[in-house]
Amino acid sequence: MPRGVERGAVYRPRGSGGRTGRAGFDEDGFTLAAAALELLDGVSSGMVPLERIHLVGDLPESAIADLPRLVGPSVRFERFGTGPAALAQAVGAALEGSRGAEPVAIVTVDLSDSPSDPDLAVVLRIGPDEGALDAAELRAASDGSSSTAPALRFAAVHGPSRPDRWTGVGRVAEGGASPGPIVRGASPPPDGPVSQGAYVPRPRYLENLAARWRFEGERCGACHAIGFPPRGRCRSCGATAGLVPLLLPREGEVVATTTIGPGGQPTEFDAQVAATGPYEVVLVELAPGIRVTLQVTDADPGSVRIGDRVGSALRRLYPMDGEWRYGRKARPLG
Repeated sequence: MPRGVERGAVYRPRGSGGRTGRAGFDEDGFTLAAAALELLDGVSSGMVPLERIHLVGDLPESAIADLPRLVGPSVRFERFGTGPAALAQAVGAALEGSRGAEPVAIVTVDLSDSPSDPDLAVVLRIGPDEGALDAAELRAASDGSSSTAPALRFAAVHGPSRPDRWTGVGRVAEGGASPGPIVRGASPPPDGPVSQGAYVPRPRYLENLAARWRFEGERCGACHAIGFPPRGRCRSCGATAGLVPLLLPREGEVVATTTIGPGGQPTEFDAQVAATGPYEVVLVELAPGIRVTLQVTDADPGSVRIGDRVGSALRRLYPMDGEWRYGRKARPLG
């Protein structure tokens, strides 16, 4: 059966420091890839779940270990380096042999060194389609060092024609404006801050990523109460058996808000406050009685009000223990 681009999604940061399409203080290749995958998920509901994801471009080495915690552990990830040649290799691997029948997504990320080129993440879902993919054609159409540009050109020819199969093409899905200097690359500072308030030991951080990144709670099979974050014990009836994982909405209503000014932040956020100034923190109700505290991104401090609906995005929080820590932040909708 011919295989083509079933679905596609594009994510571009709105800008930083007045520069269009550049990743801001809390964004990097990992968060751009996460945003594109979540956009793809929004247009792929009801389809056969992905079995593989091929990664190309400016992504940290930890992406192979970290992205399954966002999309689910059943998906297999493969890394293919950077540039258009790696993109062609990833497409070829998606089509080869018996694996050619598996649903696969190709994620490519570029963090541009040129002020005129945007930072960009493109994800293509490969599956049965009327058009046929040709990795050799893609390789021949590639030029320069970018991998997202040939992916978009290739998808324009071989991609889905129905508008509802794309998210962000023509009208690129954008993040908000993140003020302050751009932090390029994915390597955290070797001497992270001394924690005085928000420190979470690495084992606990990894243990809770399903809740932190996916808003995964649990529903009690006995009394049907929802618990978040999961604790392995129903908060309502005390049952420890029959607890079923439950993904909560990734948007909700603001029920409380406050702005943290210089000097009021945990030391983990010293660098952020020095670069971008005060930040807003909101309490968001995801479901009746289920609330989560989130820092606000892509908005001026104080601009989010009680009663507003906000979405959420995976963003970089702070460096700790020689690595970046990530978590969801609230983003104004619309």
